[in-house]
Amino acid sequence: MDTFVAVIAFLAGLNIGSFLNVVIWRLPRGEMMAKKRSHCPQCGAQIAWYDNIPVISWILLRGRCRNPDCKARISARYPLVELLTAVLFLLAVRAYPDHLATAGLIAAYLAALVAITFIDLDHRIIPDKISKPGMAIAFLLAPINMLHHEPLMWFSVGGLKPALNAYIHAGAGLAMGAGVIYTIRFVASAILRKEAMGLGDVKLLALIGAVVGPLNALYSLAIGCLGGAIVGGVMAFVGKLRPMPCRLEITGRDLEEPAVFGRAKVRGDHLEVHDAPSLKEGAKLRVKLTLPMMRILAEEDETLELKGRVASAGDRTLRVALRDVQEADADVLGLFERSYKYIPFGPFLALGGAVTALYAHDVHWLLTEWYPAFARSLVTGGC
Repeated sequence: MDTFVAVIAFLAGLNIGSFLNVVIWRLPRGEMMAKKRSHCPQCGAQIAWYDNIPVISWILLRGRCRNPDCKARISARYPLVELLTAVLFLLAVRAYPDHLATAGLIAAYLAALVAITFIDLDHRIIPDKISKPGMAIAFLLAPINMLHHEPLMWFSVGGLKPALNAYIHAGAGLAMGAGVIYTIRFVASAILRKEAMGLGDVKLLALIGAVVGPLNALYSLAIGCLGGAIVGGVMAFVGKLRPMPCRLEITGRDLEEPAVFGRAKVRGDHLEVHDAPSLKEGAKLRVKLTLPMMRILAEEDETLELKGRVASAGDRTLRVALRDVQEADADVLGLFERSYKYIPFGPFLALGGAVTALYAHDVHWLLTEWYPAFARSLVTGGC
């Protein structure tokens, strides 16, 4: 791999990662992407360009807002997303050193997976604004994607031009990805007699299939299931699941407009709100909690509207005491409190999609040659 290309890819990844932080924060909240400058979510102060240099600015600021009246902590996830994206871009050009057009396409695809992963972790949603355009772009650019050319194609139609075969292969991958997840969703919903999986996962695997092809879409699903089983099992065992169960909207006299959050957790008759605006203790609020039906496998969203007041205001965190909680409300609050145990599947699908895009040959060899041989050796005792 050319050193110059590697450096350019890494630097491009850092800058794209910085933009992804904006996408991850603003897209689920319905905020404008380009017309609004970056600002501190705590005090609202605009961030100067020299405080917006990927990774470096976070280190120089020691992870805190420059505003002396704020000094709110800046999550380490910001530089993490930037570094992760840079490493993925580097891996993309390393995987396709002789096909930079493919490397660029895969890098953009990996960036989309990073955004989807962190949005799903925070809000338990996979935005259509990423998955749907991603499917269309992946299909239209299939001829420049080496995953849709020999020897990585699962099938081809004899006598057709390579570009047409690439479109057929990408379309088959899209259909395979959407079809297999939708079938699982349909069967599980029929058995449970309630919705068992969101359509976001269907669209995500369709996007993955459009990029990596039909066979690799199945490999991605297998890797995602394996990763989900391992991580979910470990997290359930140690009891340290990340409690961010609901969409929270708060209104009050001290807020110019309603504030919407995806990171909030219920603790009895209190709420802990992360990345919150600066409010005084004792400030009165109106709270609207919305728990998506897919989080609790119910037939509809669960919504609860209550009054509250700010019990304490820490570093970017509010503790809100809920008032006039009735017995029926307490039951619903218990549902909110337990809902964090539902781990989103999107990040694991994204992991599978990234692995198959970067290591298609290795994954195919591992699943079709090494594992069968290993399984046979276990059965026969090495004979």
